[in-house]
Amino acid sequence: MLSLLDAAIGINDVSDPVTGFIVLLACLLGALTMLQPSVFYRFLKSSPKKNDWKPRQLVDEVDTRDLKTPDSWICRDPSLIRLTGIHPFNCEPPLKDLMDAGFITPTKIHFVRNHGKVPRIAWENHKVTVSGLVNNPTTFTMDQIVAMPSHEFPLTFPCAGNRRKEENMVKKGLGFSWGAAAHATSVWKGVRLSTLLKACGVNPKAKFVCFRGPLKELPKGKDGSYGTSIAIDRAMNDNWDVILAYQQNGKSLAPDHGFPIRIIIPGFIGGRMVKWLSHIELSEKESTNHFHYYDNRVLPSEVTADRANEEDWWHNPDFIINDINIQSAIRSPEHKEVITREEGSYTVKGYAYGGGGRKIIRCEVSIDEGLTWIGCKIHRFEAEWYKKNNRLGDMETFDSRGKHWCWVHWSIELEKKALCSAPEIRCRAWDSDHNTQPLHIAWNVMGMLNNSSYRLKIHECKDSKGNSAVWFECPTLAGPQPGGWMVPEGETRPSAMYASLGGVDPRKVPDVKFSREQILEAHSVGKILLAIDGRVFDASSVIKSRPPNGHEIKIGGTTWDQYFGGLTSSQQKTLLTKYQGGKLQCLGVYRS
Repeated sequence: MLSLLDAAIGINDVSDPVTGFIVLLACLLGALTMLQPSVFYRFLKSSPKKNDWKPRQLVDEVDTRDLKTPDSWICRDPSLIRLTGIHPFNCEPPLKDLMDAGFITPTKIHFVRNHGKVPRIAWENHKVTVSGLVNNPTTFTMDQIVAMPSHEFPLTFPCAGNRRKEENMVKKGLGFSWGAAAHATSVWKGVRLSTLLKACGVNPKAKFVCFRGPLKELPKGKDGSYGTSIAIDRAMNDNWDVILAYQQNGKSLAPDHGFPIRIIIPGFIGGRMVKWLSHIELSEKESTNHFHYYDNRVLPSEVTADRANEEDWWHNPDFIINDINIQSAIRSPEHKEVITREEGSYTVKGYAYGGGGRKIIRCEVSIDEGLTWIGCKIHRFEAEWYKKNNRLGDMETFDSRGKHWCWVHWSIELEKKALCSAPEIRCRAWDSDHNTQPLHIAWNVMGMLNNSSYRLKIHECKDSKGNSAVWFECPTLAGPQPGGWMVPEGETRPSAMYASLGGVDPRKVPDVKFSREQILEAHSVGKILLAIDGRVFDASSVIKSRPPNGHEIKIGGTTWDQYFGGLTSSQQKTLLTKYQGGKLQCLGVYRS
């Protein structure tokens, strides 16, 4: 009987006893009513009331910086470091806040990567459609999805651009400047992707599962959606724990994190975990979405943005990023922290994580520029979490199945005298496949996957009482914040700052002043001048007619924001590319 029902709905894998029972029950109900079997998952458990599922607000008030943006309805923690100006919202917490919070990151300080405004979606109106190479294309309501068997577990995932600012200090790439806290750990709950797909009947020809968010969400791509894909084997193997998540840390998702539903793919970069999930398509080929190809790639160091476009490096499958690479960084000492040369020890602390479920097996520090290394104590959290939450089966098996989804913290006691005599302190980690971090940055045009050994420089100084001491200097500070040994003090700081954020070295600005009247007069003769952050540029190569409001334009970061008043989205992006690439001629300074 089961084999006949399997054939009827196209489900070919019911080897798991629990899944087999669920599928059998769904099929029997479907046979009785002549409706799609997937609908009847809602009878397996009671569905929450609709008004129980609302977008989660993480703090009590809207940040004043958001009041004039499309996201003025979202309450955000003001302590987060904004990396791209006011809008769109891209942020990370201070590293000390991230680590001091412990194993699970408070949702309000979870890093955020948004490409545009956040869609305002009602639970009761949202649906997820499954189509393509399935026997029964189905559109699921959110209530039907939460009625299915759920799966919950802790997971660390980063943005692929974590620590990108260090790369931007070597050479400005295409992305904005993430610091070392572009990752977070949450407890995610949802329905397994395999459960949903089995209910629809997977066609054996399917090789990829393609995901996308809402249509017309973004200015790029044919349909304005954000999308990507993963291999069908990863999607259907429950050991990979791929889920459609509707809860984070025990509550409904926040708008910035994908309310009402997003895909979660353990071991992968965050860029594959589509938020505001709307459509799933099974296909013989990977996603054709714009962002699947033109984002989250590591191209060879010699490939520039122009060359990548001219020679179409973006579509080379060898350079796609899926699994996270191994990473670590130092939390203590902090930037500009001072310790004295005295007896006693100092506790150096940091974090490490890996990808693909690989276990972190070693964390090390060096105080002699990488010649020798000292092993650190590793604090692991996953087994503790499973035990505390009465998940004894998972506690006993997650290690054997290679499902180390979470970060570790590490620490080591070093003698103060030895630490104060060192030129620097650096860290690295190793995983169970014996991957480790390189000593030097491997620059790439997108600034992705920088995992060079994290280095703090050590400088001599006096403490407040005049005692001999040292202070520590991080390589960079996240976003537009100045500071770090890769952003030198003194006369070279402006150059380094602008190399990080885009734009022009202030020392190379012509000593010519332009008034608003002069800029408008230039427009009258067909020359388009723009005042950007107080400097005047010739933008005739980008814009053919004067922006209607004539306001001064502010970059505010490394992607466009609401201060591009009067420009279309396509003009905004073209202007930004030209501006950051140094291809706009700087004519002088603007005087209001």
